[in-house]
Amino acid sequence: MKLFILILISLAVLNGASYDQAIGQVQDQLASFEYKVKDWQVDLENEPKEEVPTTVNLNVDFASQAPLANWDLPYQEACEEAALIQAYYYFNNKKLTNELMDKEIIEVVEWEKQKFGLYSDTELVEVEIMAKEYFNLDVKIVEQVEVDLMKKYLSQGYLILIPTAGRELGNPNYTEPGPLYHFLVIRGYDRNEFITNDVGTRKGDGYKYKYQTIIEAIHDLPLKTDGQPFRPYDELVEDDEKEKKMLKGSKRVLLVKGILDN
Repeated sequence: MKLFILILISLAVLNGASYDQAIGQVQDQLASFEYKVKDWQVDLENEPKEEVPTTVNLNVDFASQAPLANWDLPYQEACEEAALIQAYYYFNNKKLTNELMDKEIIEVVEWEKQKFGLYSDTELVEVEIMAKEYFNLDVKIVEQVEVDLMKKYLSQGYLILIPTAGRELGNPNYTEPGPLYHFLVIRGYDRNEFITNDVGTRKGDGYKYKYQTIIEAIHDLPLKTDGQPFRPYDELVEDDEKEKKMLKGSKRVLLVKGILDN
């Protein structure tokens, strides 16, 4: 700023003004600039904010990640897949049943083994790949995790898939102590809560969580020192240590906009 003022004074002197005249001209210009800035600030403050509906609840069919009540592998670790399957059926206007969910999980797990060389907890980037390449979904990773922005996306008809440190959700329907890493679908909101399809429980259809609970629980898989994802299911450390580690994961979500154009 000081350099800017010195340049203005120098220009005024070069144009024939005395030093005192130059100072006066610069003061007038700065005062005019400050007035304009205040006007711009007022305009921005008075700019109408984009309104969203009070309530949104998209009609997404529900089936849990253990649709036939079998919690052995692969269903035990199938929350990411189950969330994507619900999004796929929603945007393709297909009816989802427990039997179809079971079939879809088995098939996508086999694809994952071929694609990633393993079947375990999957980080958001891997879920994004699965969404695009297997399910043909139009998705985007969003790093900005805010209630108002998420409500805006939902009001536009998008779904939001969220990775979480599952025990932060505090869902009483989980088998204690709850999942270390968990994925669910946000399908809407009301005045105080997000409306989800929580695939981790058979009672997850339209399950509601407080806004702040969701925001605080969102964590992608953290990275280890070698840059690889920390996959709780595979790590040979105590659960307490895994739980702490999960809280270090990045806050980001997967926005699902629809079906990719072929």
